[in-house]
Amino acid sequence: MATTDTGMSRPRAVLAERATRVRGGGESPFFQLLKLAEARGGDVITLGRGEPDIPTPAHIVDAAKDALDAGYTNYTNPAGLPALREAIAEKFRVDNGLQYDPTTQIIVTTGAQEALAIVMQTLLDPGDEVLLASPFYMAYEANIVLAGGAPVAVPTREEDDFQMFASEIEKRISDRTKLLAIVSPSNPTASALTRETLEEIADVARRHDLAVLSDELYEKVVYDDFEHVSIASLEGMLDRTIVINGFSKAYSMTGFRVGYMAGPTDYMQAALEPRHSLSISTPTPSQYAALAALTGTQAHLAPMMEEYTRRRNAMAATFDELGVTYSMPRGAFYFWANVKGAKLPSFEFCRRAVTEHGVLFFPGSMYGPEAEGYIRISFLAPDDQLEEALRRFATVYRECQAA
Repeated sequence: MATTDTGMSRPRAVLAERATRVRGGGESPFFQLLKLAEARGGDVITLGRGEPDIPTPAHIVDAAKDALDAGYTNYTNPAGLPALREAIAEKFRVDNGLQYDPTTQIIVTTGAQEALAIVMQTLLDPGDEVLLASPFYMAYEANIVLAGGAPVAVPTREEDDFQMFASEIEKRISDRTKLLAIVSPSNPTASALTRETLEEIADVARRHDLAVLSDELYEKVVYDDFEHVSIASLEGMLDRTIVINGFSKAYSMTGFRVGYMAGPTDYMQAALEPRHSLSISTPTPSQYAALAALTGTQAHLAPMMEEYTRRRNAMAATFDELGVTYSMPRGAFYFWANVKGAKLPSFEFCRRAVTEHGVLFFPGSMYGPEAEGYIRISFLAPDDQLEEALRRFATVYRECQAA
């Protein structure tokens, strides 16, 4: 391999400065822990990644197969299949009280994460600031930085159920603030913003004339009759908000890679060419599967949430017994658990858990400056595996306390 005098390859030596600000340009704790899990072998129980273990509903899988059999393997319009965009518009109307023109205001993307990248690439100039709740999903930081922007953390706290308050947002607005990012329900904290909180945040956005990104990927994964509200539906917010959503979480379609974004016509027109430049179009068979997801039976949702609720409560009971504190998840399928009682840095705690006990979850240190001392741990495993994983968690936690 050709290297420079420093021992680096030439591409690494000329790496863009903004890329070095994403985990130092090196291997993140996420990939380090995945490697450790792989090295241990097949007995690792994974409670880290946000990938539903409940199977994709059969009619969705069948729709993808039928599309392949019919020869639907070419590109679609970069904005997505017209029928799928119409179904998404109908979903917004029924579920969120939002009116979008499917021909000009909706773009289908290759996963919700591509929609996030598009928003950051099309809105941010060098030095522009994005306000977002901390702890935050690591893809937000990466995409903001790679677009030349700067993430500005708005701290949230366990005692407040990790709500992002308008007063904390307003303290951090500067002359470089361009975008406010809202993720509700949240990854990683599993919080969800109430209507009252969103009304107060919307007031800040209107008074300071901010653009808003609303990430609603987990909207159908909510507990205890929580009411999901899209901030775009509030007064004066539709024309300043871009909504991101997708199919991965509610329909167990992570590998299909279908997301979507909706917003004002003039912005969406400007976003379409950058979207085309990233991946041309979303895989066509996956789009037909997504169409089936929206237009077919939704019968899987109620039993899915019953199962997730039961698992959530089982994990909470284990934490209660150990004295591990948390805010009870209102949405998503994670606990943002306070493991300061283990008396170890969160990465070291996670390293010991995977290497010595075969259970994988991720350290708070991955998720922003406010997050050390916590872990993100999911309950996405069948009953027997989850029971064993919780037993292993209790063992490693008690061992660390004793040491």
